[in-house]
Amino acid sequence: MAERNLCTNAVEVVVAIALLLSAPTARGDGGAVRLRQTEGRFVVTVFTAPTPLRAGPADISVLVQDRDTNEPLLDAEVLIVLTPLDQDGAALRGAATRALATNKLLYAVVMDVPSAGAWDLGVTVRRGHEAATVAGQVTFAAPVPPLLAHWPYLVFPPVAVLVFVVNQWRRSRSSRAS
Repeated sequence: MAERNLCTNAVEVVVAIALLLSAPTARGDGGAVRLRQTEGRFVVTVFTAPTPLRAGPADISVLVQDRDTNEPLLDAEVLIVLTPLDQDGAALRGAATRALATNKLLYAVVMDVPSAGAWDLGVTVRRGHEAATVAGQVTFAAPVPPLLAHWPYLVFPPVAVLVFVVNQWRRSRSSRAS
């Protein structure tokens, strides 16, 4: 009975560690709110992930609502343009779609931002004959070094081996005692 409890405890510890290590990678539906503006018949809210926003792949999601009813508009065309402000470089353009969004009320696109710094964010929404453009500024931090980005995956195997060794040591100790 004691051996089974030790094994169960070891499994619980490994599962708890795995859950803790995976927690930083959990994602919300849209990320942090970066911009919310009313323009024409539209209320446009822009979300970005990851938080903090870093150079590299960035998820940009847009919620488009009717100004009068606040109902989400699911039949719009959404174009996102990122233009670097403090360095030379070409603007990045992407069409946000509902197919790429985890939350189907949002339009989303993943844009690969090549460098850190301040960027102008422009969002153009078209629906039928109506169109609106909203703009703001976002700042991208430097990308996370690869070793720091993958540390949970590098730490987990040694921890799992350590838990196994401790479990085996305790089992052999309890079998010698009985």
